[in-house]
Amino acid sequence: MSLEVFIIQASSLQFSEEPQSQDALHGRSAILRCELSGPEDMRFWWTQDGRRVQDSNRRFQEGSNLKFTAVDRHADTGSFQCVASSSSTGETVTSANASINIKWLERGPITMNEPASEAELEEAERIVLQCHIDGHPRPSSKWFKDGAQLDRKDRILTLTNLSTGDSGIYSCCAQNAAGKVCSNHNITLNIFDKSVPRVLVAPVDQVVLRNEEAVFHCQFRAKPPPLIEWFHDAEPVLNKSRTVCLIPSSSLFALRVSKRSAHLQAAVVCVSVEIADMGERLWRVFSAGRGERVRCDPPRGQPEPQVWWERAGARVASEGRVHQRDGDLIFSPTDRSDSGVYTCVARNTAGQKQQELVVTVATSPEWIVQPQDTHVEEGQPGFLHCHARSTPEPRVTWYRKSVPITEEGSRYKLFSNGTLRINSAEVNDAQTYSCVCVTQAGSLSAHARIHILEKLKFTPVPQPSQCLQLDRESSVSCVAKARETPIMHWSRADGADLPSHASQMNGALRFSTVTRADGGNYTCVASSSVQGEIRAHVHLTVGVHVEFKLEPEQTTVYQGHTAVLHCQASGDPQPYVQWMLKDKLLSSSSSSRFQKMPNGSLVISNVTTEDTGVYTCIAGNTCNIRDTAAQLYVVEKPVHPRSEDEDKSQFKMFQTIALSVAVAVAYIIAVLGLMFYCKQRRKSKRLQKNRAGGEPETECLNGVQLNGHRVSEIHEEVALSSMRPSADSEKQQSCGDELHFPRAHLQTITSLGRGVFGEVFLAKARAIEETEPETLVLVKSLESREETHRSEFRRELEMFSKLNHAHVVRLLGICRETQPHYMILEYVDLVLNTFKCFINSMQQSRLCLNVFGLCLQAGTLRLSPPVNCPAHVCSLMSHCWASSPKERPTFSEILQILTDSPADTKV
Repeated sequence: MSLEVFIIQASSLQFSEEPQSQDALHGRSAILRCELSGPEDMRFWWTQDGRRVQDSNRRFQEGSNLKFTAVDRHADTGSFQCVASSSSTGETVTSANASINIKWLERGPITMNEPASEAELEEAERIVLQCHIDGHPRPSSKWFKDGAQLDRKDRILTLTNLSTGDSGIYSCCAQNAAGKVCSNHNITLNIFDKSVPRVLVAPVDQVVLRNEEAVFHCQFRAKPPPLIEWFHDAEPVLNKSRTVCLIPSSSLFALRVSKRSAHLQAAVVCVSVEIADMGERLWRVFSAGRGERVRCDPPRGQPEPQVWWERAGARVASEGRVHQRDGDLIFSPTDRSDSGVYTCVARNTAGQKQQELVVTVATSPEWIVQPQDTHVEEGQPGFLHCHARSTPEPRVTWYRKSVPITEEGSRYKLFSNGTLRINSAEVNDAQTYSCVCVTQAGSLSAHARIHILEKLKFTPVPQPSQCLQLDRESSVSCVAKARETPIMHWSRADGADLPSHASQMNGALRFSTVTRADGGNYTCVASSSVQGEIRAHVHLTVGVHVEFKLEPEQTTVYQGHTAVLHCQASGDPQPYVQWMLKDKLLSSSSSSRFQKMPNGSLVISNVTTEDTGVYTCIAGNTCNIRDTAAQLYVVEKPVHPRSEDEDKSQFKMFQTIALSVAVAVAYIIAVLGLMFYCKQRRKSKRLQKNRAGGEPETECLNGVQLNGHRVSEIHEEVALSSMRPSADSEKQQSCGDELHFPRAHLQTITSLGRGVFGEVFLAKARAIEETEPETLVLVKSLESREETHRSEFRRELEMFSKLNHAHVVRLLGICRETQPHYMILEYVDLVLNTFKCFINSMQQSRLCLNVFGLCLQAGTLRLSPPVNCPAHVCSLMSHCWASSPKERPTFSEILQILTDSPADTKV
């Protein structure tokens, strides 16, 4: 039996930021980011669908990132991967796949799918047009005819039941996330009315010999098929003639041309016999006793139709009070008995058409019920009646403040008999209403007023939950209305008396100075001797209104970088902070680029140009809500291609630097030689003096002459000093082991600048605090190679490791498994602001580092003493901020003062 053991070693290379799939517009810029936490000898390259990406002017590798100056929808599809390789170990790691969802929109023409050609339009029963605008995502299309939008949203437009109204110029436009474009080639349709006959074959003049045959051809097209007649000298041609014959194909066949029939050469006419439909029923309302006239226009027809008027199947007479003349129906004058239906009749050889006319002779309206003044209970329905009779029925309109009343909003109901109902009467319904009855013959009007009987009610109802500002003067309002002025009274819901600093007047409960004990449930009572009493219950909370401690500022960042917008608010209860962009709340999830920090600040990673906008920070608690806004600008990082002149200038610069370095080396060699010569000369002189005898012995230690010390003392001092680093190194080693933090668990958010030791940046540390999965921290890096800086960095580490106080910035971890070393400090916004102060003013003024972990610019920032701060601590802080370094205490003095503080003080 054999046992095989496989040992799999985990890769030491890990991506701190892998490329993420993203959206991009065709022709716009984009960037795929790739960052690795590992050794410095890393090489990066990119692959697309497994093939290595070659740099070009449009797409190239910038550091470890892949930059697109203009995304191409054809060349930039597929999956991209970032590949990193270590030159020292040869180890290679490949990122997950990332793709670019390219949004594009391309113009195109309009084509006609049916019929196949424009020549077939006459016979077509339907027309199908297609809009060839394409894009991703699929665009939504709109159709236009002669510039007017049609109610069609598909890429294909189908026209059925064709008519002349469908003629016009058709165009289309489409829109998606990439923009909006319109068709670059439109189509024009000319639709003919198929009911109108059109000539297909027209007769032509002929010259024939006497007694020979002649044939004239004549064809029309229409739906339905038209009737065709022949005329000779304005007389219809009939088959009864011996010399002329009509054949079914609508041709005229002359059997034998005689002298009489020879006139056909100029007098034969072929026509289509038809009669068009007449319009729909007409309605006319006339006033009694007035002369009126109605015209009957003959329809289109061949031959021209004759028209006349009928009533009840009989022709209207040509004389009398009601008569017809030349197609006009004339009333002279009108009478009530003239009301009824009249018919206009048109007829020719093709048939008969007719159109009806309904005549109503109107009378003036007469009152049946006039509106009367009415009293209505508030909240109950109220009615106003307005009834009149006439012929036809009068049109009733109600007015309120000279404005017509409609049923919109369900406030009113209008009945056909003229009654107005107010569905639920309100106080402002106490108005004068007007009723107007109108007919063609005249009108009537009347007015009535509605009186509202108010009910006992709160105006407005007190909010059930309200907040009082602690240590401020506050009041709670309670107002009521009724038919008579009500009596207002406040009381506590638990029956306890109102506090002495509370008073009530005109329904308002006032607190001169709000205390915590003023919170609780209160009741407002409004009473009336006629209408009883009503109550409103209010719960009062004592707190502090929201105030902003730190507001966001206008920020500009490069595309692909990280943006931080700070927002902190204070209040009681602690306010909840939300961020809004373009009227939408930003959601903060683990996979989102938008992360809201516990202190309310917003961190946006891998920003794009679409993130540009106004960001609103909203903070609120049970007392109030406040907001503040700031503008974020995202700009593209400029890329400056190097020219030949720049290459030449750089070469000259390198020459200059090399020459300078050579001169400096020569100078250093000369100085060292001179120092060696001086040292040997001083040594020889000292030996000569010792031989000459008797001067006190001196020793030069580190360039400082020490007089009056024995050599044994100097040796003892050197021995002690050589022992201390060993002990200190052991302490540092044990401290570093406890505070060691994996560098891979740090995620950089943004750089804050550079300090004496190196770069200072903001980051998120995973599981550095036991109670939080992620913690916002401040990281100082040791990039300097100078021994003084490295020693000072170690001293600062040792100092922070010994401090453990709620009011002092804590040292959370150390990363020193590789260069550069990191010092991870507790993050608070005050620390961030003072670090910015430190970085911006490093070369301008002296700074004071006090035991509270604050770096303050002398003369420009003074903190007010904390509440209950002891006097000796305030004095110590003031001395730390002294403008002269000589006046500031040393760390030993600070330690002594704090050690001597009484045990009961809160230091």
